[in-house]
Amino acid sequence: MCSLRSLAAAFVFTLACCVAMPIGKAQPAATAQPKASANPDAELAATAQGLLKDLRSETLPNGLKVYLLPVKGSPIVTTMVAYNVGSADEEKSQTGLSHYLEHLMFKGTDKLLPGDVDRATLRNGGSNNAYTSEDRTVYHFDFAADRWEAALQIEADRMRNVKIDAKHEFEQEKGAVIAELKMNEDRPWDLEYKAILKLLYPAASPYSHPVIGEEDHVRGATAEIIKRHYDNWYYPNNAALVVVGGFDPDAAMKKIKELFGSIPKGELPARKPPVFHQDREGPARKEIASKFDLPRMMMGFNTVSVVDPDKATFDIIDSILSSGRTARLYRKLVEDERIAVDIGTDNQAGRYPGWFGVFVEALKGKDRKQVEDLVFAELDKLAAEPVTDAELARARRQILARYVFSRETVHSLCDAIATTSTYPGSPDPAQFDQEYLKRVVAITKADIQRVAKAYLDRKKAVIVWSVPKEDGECEGKAAENHSTLPPALGRAARHARAEPFIADRGFSLTDAKRVVLPNGLTLILLEDHRLPMMVARVAVKDIHMREPANKAGVATLVGNLLEEGTTTRTGKQIASQIEDTGGSLSLSSSGASLRVLAPDADLGLGLLFDCLQNPSFPAEALDRQREQQVSTIEDNETQPREKADMLFDATIYGKHPLGRPSLGKKEIVEKLTAADCKAFHTATFVPNNTIAVLVGDFNSDEMAKKVEALTKDWKTGDLPPLTPPAPPMQAAREIIVSDPSASQVHVFIGHLGITRDNPDYHKLLVMDYVLGTGPGFTDRLSANLRDRQGLAYTVRAAITSFAGTQPGVFQGYIGTFPDKYLDVRRGFLKEVNRIRDEPATKQEVEDAKQYLLGNMPFRFTSQSAIAGQLLGAEQYGLGFDFLEKYKKEVAAVTPEDVQAVAKKYLDPKSLIIVAVGPIDAEGKPLAKKK
Repeated sequence: MCSLRSLAAAFVFTLACCVAMPIGKAQPAATAQPKASANPDAELAATAQGLLKDLRSETLPNGLKVYLLPVKGSPIVTTMVAYNVGSADEEKSQTGLSHYLEHLMFKGTDKLLPGDVDRATLRNGGSNNAYTSEDRTVYHFDFAADRWEAALQIEADRMRNVKIDAKHEFEQEKGAVIAELKMNEDRPWDLEYKAILKLLYPAASPYSHPVIGEEDHVRGATAEIIKRHYDNWYYPNNAALVVVGGFDPDAAMKKIKELFGSIPKGELPARKPPVFHQDREGPARKEIASKFDLPRMMMGFNTVSVVDPDKATFDIIDSILSSGRTARLYRKLVEDERIAVDIGTDNQAGRYPGWFGVFVEALKGKDRKQVEDLVFAELDKLAAEPVTDAELARARRQILARYVFSRETVHSLCDAIATTSTYPGSPDPAQFDQEYLKRVVAITKADIQRVAKAYLDRKKAVIVWSVPKEDGECEGKAAENHSTLPPALGRAARHARAEPFIADRGFSLTDAKRVVLPNGLTLILLEDHRLPMMVARVAVKDIHMREPANKAGVATLVGNLLEEGTTTRTGKQIASQIEDTGGSLSLSSSGASLRVLAPDADLGLGLLFDCLQNPSFPAEALDRQREQQVSTIEDNETQPREKADMLFDATIYGKHPLGRPSLGKKEIVEKLTAADCKAFHTATFVPNNTIAVLVGDFNSDEMAKKVEALTKDWKTGDLPPLTPPAPPMQAAREIIVSDPSASQVHVFIGHLGITRDNPDYHKLLVMDYVLGTGPGFTDRLSANLRDRQGLAYTVRAAITSFAGTQPGVFQGYIGTFPDKYLDVRRGFLKEVNRIRDEPATKQEVEDAKQYLLGNMPFRFTSQSAIAGQLLGAEQYGLGFDFLEKYKKEVAAVTPEDVQAVAKKYLDPKSLIIVAVGPIDAEGKPLAKKK
């Protein structure tokens, strides 16, 4: 189950995607272990402020702001151009222009043909993407440090020379934008978001429409309209160029002036003025019909801009209300009253005054008025009574620690600078961060009361409920918008790609230390002293494989209960202890993850291993988690993409455990008991079935002794060999589920795949990148179905991505229009047959290999990413020298190899096609109801 809090964490006006920072051989810590301090928060704030101490800035004569932050030794350079224009700058009759233009910026110039930007990125082993928000549009490239200047040349060219016309795929990209819009409609929170914007802001407000725009505006957009938008805003004096990573700042500045200095500045239009509703006398409300099973409430309050001093106070309030299991709203609605599956809050501050949101995913059949009353009671309490010392200290520490964690990578550092550069008044990013962190440390209880009283008054609330039909009559029609779940509100990502299991040039995992403790626990340690922090990743192997079919869902239930209490700690004590540090601890059916500041490593590891070894499965928590799991099962069954995915797995795997949804079946989960949970935990959560990986600022020998002491009472268990039933032999078949409520057709195509130890893995990896997994739109499926024909927003296919200890699948996914389903199906099958029947071109194979080898630095983006690489190497028996093997194997792949493995492993006669959406049994669009 996805946490609303984790989702809402990204629901801000800053997007941070991870790219590598340097790691090499273990080095001694730069500083001694910190001593106890009278004000540890102030020290942490000072550490955070130091992250931008080497930032260099200069404004060119044409108005371009340049920010350079060299990171010594980094193998990565991230380049971003942030234009100070977003959906807030659009006319109300022409919404969605900024996002549409974002797509078209990849379509070419006089020098660049459509696809050239992605091909240049592919051949240099990098990545590119972009996002649009209410206030800005940001374009970014990530390259290895020896080839990053390719990004500068592209950005300088397209700043004023983008071609927006039919020859540059204008209409095809319109299809992709509309497909993206429709895709979002099939996700929870999308319709709620658009509805609440119209309640929060008057129609004339810059913030009253979603970033992706209204559908009729997107459909009606012309090349002339978007070209005018481009010519209004895309100038150097409305942009900031940010470069972060391993580069020479003097040489970089010289190159930037050479490429960008001659671009003329432009006359910018006047900004749209902010417009607000008059003070409300009571809450404004809207109910919409939901196509999903759970009622959802989105509550909002108009607040402040990003440069307002009270922005920091709202961030503290956000943490107090919903950050973790100790947070007030989670404790009240989820644990005490058991009226919600999950909750979240978020403080959205922008160029203009933003809004504070409260999101509640209610349990089915619960009293919606009670949900509102409980939320209002907690907001009223914030205004009426001082928060406790512990709450304020915890919230402050969470924000400061999150600040350090979120700037661990060069990409996230670059994005933070780019974002700040677009704030009103163009503040200096380093100084702005310093002032913000000082405010966080200085916030008082009285500040919280003052802000809550001024802004979070129930009379000023706006409330949107999405209600399943059986829960009550609803008024109003659901309309499309750009959000997905709370994280994507206010932002449009151009595309998303799963990446392969690869690694950094010049980096070796052989520095990791592997220890098998006396009880069989496999411990892997890697020192990294760049920042004072540590992460741990723990995997309990084959959990769902060992789950009995007649107890389907017990593994997930056990995982959710691990942190609800142990024999020595209550669930609230566990939550309080980890959240007081600003760290995070997450446990699940397959293991756990931990992230803490280095001084809190002992506490964090103590909690982690206590939860894994000694869960108590308290009755109240069991009832609550079981109820939530059942509700989530029911809700997933109403989401068209989830339905298609589950049906695809069930068809491919049959009675094999991988054919069952991990949440289990409602009728089984409802009957699971504490005895069932204890029995499953005893049988499977044993040290000789567990791998623990630790990466961070520690001494490996000392850490190994600590972990051994923490797990000395964890007893070895007897694990019978796995004997799952074999997946059934399949003949090609098509399964169509008509879903009139869906906005898109969600299509899964594929058949049984391979295990990770397959000797042809690397040849198949190259094949994947030719067929359906390339960066940007360089693979055949994306280039043809998505980019050239505009039949979908998301198109992908791979066999290696799903390979594990058990056979995975060859799987393709496409989200398309109802009237294009048959075209998409035909096009997908054509490409599968073509890669089998014809050798891939030498250029295609070389491009894929160049990407896979040149992209290696990006798999070590952070301590968590490195821990994941080490965990995978251990799970699949690859050895810590697998990077060297990887390079050799990939470099040796030929076009003949690609065709040979395609013929061997892709079988059109066995393809299973599952489609869920508004189409009939013949794949034709359902007739619209009058």
